Amino acid sequence: MKIQRIPLQVCPRRQTFPTVLLTAACVLLFASSLRAEEAPPLKIGVLVTLTGPFAQLGSDGADGIKIAVDEFGGKVAGRPVQVITEDSAADPDKAIEKTRALVKRDGVQLILGPLSGAEGEAVKKNSDEWPDTTIVVAGAAAEDITMRGVKPNVWRTSYTGAQPMFPLGEWAFKNGYKRVAIVAEDYAFPYAQVGGFMLTYCHAGGKVVKKFWIPLGTSDYSAIFPQLPQDIDAVYVALGGTDAVNFVKQMDEFGQLGKVKLLGGTVTVDAGQLASVGELMDGIVSGSIFSGDLTTPEFKAFDQAFEKLRQRPPSLFAENYYRAAKWAFLALQKVNGKIEDQKAFRDALQGTSFNAPASSVSFDAYHNVVTDVYLNQVKKIGNEYRNSVIQVFPKVSQFWTFDPEEYQKQPSYGRDFPDCP
Repeated sequence: MKIQRIPLQVCPRRQTFPTVLLTAACVLLFASSLRAEEAPPLKIGVLVTLTGPFAQLGSDGADGIKIAVDEFGGKVAGRPVQVITEDSAADPDKAIEKTRALVKRDGVQLILGPLSGAEGEAVKKNSDEWPDTTIVVAGAAAEDITMRGVKPNVWRTSYTGAQPMFPLGEWAFKNGYKRVAIVAEDYAFPYAQVGGFMLTYCHAGGKVVKKFWIPLGTSDYSAIFPQLPQDIDAVYVALGGTDAVNFVKQMDEFGQLGKVKLLGGTVTVDAGQLASVGELMDGIVSGSIFSGDLTTPEFKAFDQAFEKLRQRPPSLFAENYYRAAKWAFLALQKVNGKIEDQKAFRDALQGTSFNAPASSVSFDAYHNVVTDVYLNQVKKIGNEYRNSVIQVFPKVSQFWTFDPEEYQKQPSYGRDFPDCP
């Protein structure tokens, strides 16, 4: 530790009454200087989407970080937390650009995010560029972030897109949905959502008769509705943010809403969308790692904190970024805040488990979260539309009931895999 010398004339040797006061002031100033040197801030980079179709989701994520920082009093192991937030705009190239800036310009050794699946895949692919920075993926759910090659500096505290869809696929077939059409955004996260749903749904005997892959940020869905097959039992929708809002509004305008049932992807009926079009989404069943009517003390405390901040229920992304921050803070406490010792911090992170607002959480051997999964149904609770639990699947891994090594031998999910015509 470098100690700055204090000039002798500033602190006089002769101890008259005035100089005693001056000397005491010098000692306090010197002690404060030492404390400042001994407790530099913990610089934490945050990647969220603050513009584009996922802007609300990213804003919720930033709020989740704030709630976690406030919960710890702004300090971890005596070190003040300095949060540096960047808007990655759901763009993989921007996610890389912003990560480089956070590491090289700001010197961060911990990054929370990004939010979108394609961003997460890009950050993982380039993570070797930042060997001394730990990346805790807080929202992105593209499957390959934590499989088919594990990076030593990348963890994920949210989920894989397929993880909450495995039980939904089984439930849909058992509950009479024999033939479905799919409407989903055309990138990595919805590929995983659709893939997880289809893997179990098709194995049970279900048929997917048509898929519509939609560009991110689509505002006009009018061409889809006339093409929906007449003999389907449901439409499985894997759209998020304003895409989901626009779709369900236009489905209602075209007179299709209510004529065919909807099944929801994880973010399709998230709290942000329910605050806008909850009445139109009433009754939709979805799969998620979060719900709106949990009863644990951790959920209630988080729910109240977010309601106080935004006057509405918390979203999945608020909880996911909150849990990422808290997970990292708990690990940092184990190493006395020494983020500079990345090996010790990563060992502590891997070994940390706790009760998040959604459920108890831990890591598997591939750096991905093991978490409860909920089948939810949208209901009006009081004067708010929320997701309400209809079935719980405890401690679900990213591999469901499949053998991890065998599972990873199958192709990555995409437009054409899996298939069950």
